[in-house]
Amino acid sequence: MARKIWAYAKDVHEQFIYNKQLEKLEIFYIWDVLKLKQQHPEAYSGLKFYSTEFDEINRQELIPTEYGFFRYQSDEVDKNRQESIYHSTAMLVLQEMSEINFTIDNDKYNFRFSKFLVEPCLKFQHFDKNEEKYYPDLIGYFGEDCELYDKWNGCLAIEVVFTNPCYQKKINSFEKNHIPIIEVSISKKLKLDTEFCGEINFTVDEVKKYYHALKKIFAKKVYGKIRSDPVSKKYHQNKINNLEILYQQTLLELENQQLKQHSNSQLYEQYAKLNQEYKKLQANMSNLNQMMSDMQQREWILNTRLNHYLNMGFWQRLKFLLQIPIE
Repeated sequence: MARKIWAYAKDVHEQFIYNKQLEKLEIFYIWDVLKLKQQHPEAYSGLKFYSTEFDEINRQELIPTEYGFFRYQSDEVDKNRQESIYHSTAMLVLQEMSEINFTIDNDKYNFRFSKFLVEPCLKFQHFDKNEEKYYPDLIGYFGEDCELYDKWNGCLAIEVVFTNPCYQKKINSFEKNHIPIIEVSISKKLKLDTEFCGEINFTVDEVKKYYHALKKIFAKKVYGKIRSDPVSKKYHQNKINNLEILYQQTLLELENQQLKQHSNSQLYEQYAKLNQEYKKLQANMSNLNQMMSDMQQREWILNTRLNHYLNMGFWQRLKFLLQIPIE
């Protein structure tokens, strides 16, 4: 059974309700919906609730329950789509945050997000027959003030983990397509002495209390783990530029040193050390250039395959598509 604490809604005109001030779809919290049902039944009856996927075609109708969560209207869908209150709450809290302070291992990163996509459908276009469709919990776009902006092109996936961590095939696919993943685990400590799994022995007030408590914790810092860590071309080029600048600065410093302060032997030792460092810099630049060359070659191959597909006739495309398994 799915247990979701938030939903989107359609009005009597079958249109999703939009929050003009926030410039995104209105969020309906389960506790507000149950209150509306009790106090304003007529207004409640004019609403239909839906799951919160980014792609409208993937949204399913939800039913609010008195226990403090939404479930899918379809019993079959509800049975197949397992989601805990812990997972749903963490997703909601994170996507409501414009700024997240991640602690990853011993490093701290500050992300300022301009927007989030909730469970978008990703189908990577590189004609891999074994490729799957992926639905990351969140895709976030962050600003240049974060030190990871150039490396990750200002975009990352956030996966909330309660029971099942990201599997390796998904991680490899995201990294191959230049999408980083930060995994946020709901530990026993983050359950905050609650139990929302198994039998329903809780109330909507307890769910609401948990949401606000988790919101306070995440406002301070969020512990995460990097599962996919791709590197952009721009980041490679910056590394090369920085190595070249460092080499030039080192040479200049050596030239500016007064010869009277050093003996010939000291100058020779410094020269030998500098020459050794220069060779290391050259090797690093060579490796980075080779990586960039490999990435450009891969991009050319993918574009060639795409153009080949686009030039196919109707029957050739149909035959080609029938060979790709639908997962």
